[in-house]
Amino acid sequence: MQRLRGLIAGSLVGIPLGLFMILWLHALVWAAALGGGLVGLAIFAVVATRSDVREEAADAAWRDAAWDLPPVSDRVALERVQARLPGPEKRRSTGALAKDENGEAHPKDAASQGSHPT
Repeated sequence: MQRLRGLIAGSLVGIPLGLFMILWLHALVWAAALGGGLVGLAIFAVVATRSDVREEAADAAWRDAAWDLPPVSDRVALERVQARLPGPEKRRSTGALAKDENGEAHPKDAASQGSHPT
């Protein structure tokens, strides 16, 4: 619904602006179309991304249910970011002691350390 409102608002401003530039300012047709189109596109972007009554009601309900969570309008973006987060990895040991799965340290074998057992 907001996109339709943005399209209507952008058209209602962009088209008359282009006509004004052509008729009164004697601008080239392509320059007037470009100027009116850019202004119309900017208005479309502002109006189409504005929150409507349903989103504001959903945000209010979300805040009442969980006051410490972000607004419901950010939920989709947060879910996308969370889906791309890497999972936990096993840490690699580069020191002289290697740790097993239980976290206990064990010395590496003597051949890998370059010393001879005595």
